[in-house]
Amino acid sequence: MNIEIGDKSLMMIFLLEECNFKCAHCGREDEPMDPGYKLSFKQLQRCLSDCHSLESINWVHFSGGEPTLWREKKRDLVDLLIEIANADYTPGFTSNGSFFVDYERCHEFFARYFNDSTMTLRLYFSIDTFHKNYNSQKGRARCLDNIAKLKKNLPEEKADLLDISVIVIISKDFNSLLSEEMIKYYRSLGIKFNFVPLYPMGKAKSFSHLCPDLTSDNPEDLGAYRRFHKKGARKKQDDAKNILRTDHIILIGDDYYFSDPWHKVGRLGHLPDEIICAYAGKP
Repeated sequence: MNIEIGDKSLMMIFLLEECNFKCAHCGREDEPMDPGYKLSFKQLQRCLSDCHSLESINWVHFSGGEPTLWREKKRDLVDLLIEIANADYTPGFTSNGSFFVDYERCHEFFARYFNDSTMTLRLYFSIDTFHKNYNSQKGRARCLDNIAKLKKNLPEEKADLLDISVIVIISKDFNSLLSEEMIKYYRSLGIKFNFVPLYPMGKAKSFSHLCPDLTSDNPEDLGAYRRFHKKGARKKQDDAKNILRTDHIILIGDDYYFSDPWHKVGRLGHLPDEIICAYAGKP
C-alpha cells in the first residue's frame, strides 16, 4: 500500500468530546471518541515526541468538541498551546468562537500565550449558518470583532503572530453562504476564509439532500458550493493503484487514525514505518 498524505505539515489532535453547542450538523457521533473523552497533558507530550519522527510536521492543531473547554487540574488550553510552541511547533485550534465573545476573557487568553511564546498561533473559527454563531442581520461575529480589536491593540510584532481564519460550511442551499459584505469586511482586517462542503456524517446525515456531490460536474448537484468546487474524484483510480490517500494523521487518545473511513494506523510511541516514510515523502 502506497500512502499519500495531503498535508504532511499537520498533526491533528482531537482534544475532547465535550462541546457547549448542540449543532444539528455535528459529525462527532461518527468519530471514534467515547462520551466524556479528553486527551491528557501527558498524552500531548508523548505525541509531540512522536512528531520528531515525522520530518515534515511543523503544525500541531486541536479540534474537538470545543477545545477552549479543556481543563486538567490547573492547566487549560493556553498551557497546551505553549507546550506545543515550546516544542518548536506552530500551535493552533478550531473553535466555535463562544469563548471569545467576551473581550476581557479574549484579551487574557492571548496575553497569557504571548507572555510565554513568540510562535505564531493559528485560530480557525467555525462560523456559518449551521453553527448560528454570528449576527446574520448585521453580518458580524462578536468573536471576530474582539480578535480584530485585540490585534489593533497589540504591538505589531505580536499582532502579526495571530493567524486567523474562518471555516464556513456550505450546502446546496444558497442561504448557507455568508454575505459577501461580511466576507469582504473581515478579509479587509486580514482574516482569511475557507469554504468547505457539508458532508453526510454524524447528525448531518439528516441533511443528506443538502450535501453537495463533489464527484459531479452538474451545478445542480453542487448548489451553493459550486463556486468553490475543485474536481477531485480519484477514489476508483487510487483503489486500482493500491494508493491510500488521506488529508493528515489524527490522534485520539492513545491511537493515531486516518479518517474517511476511520481506521487506526498507529499508537502513541509506536508509529509504523510506512507512516514515518509517508511523512518523509519516501516510498
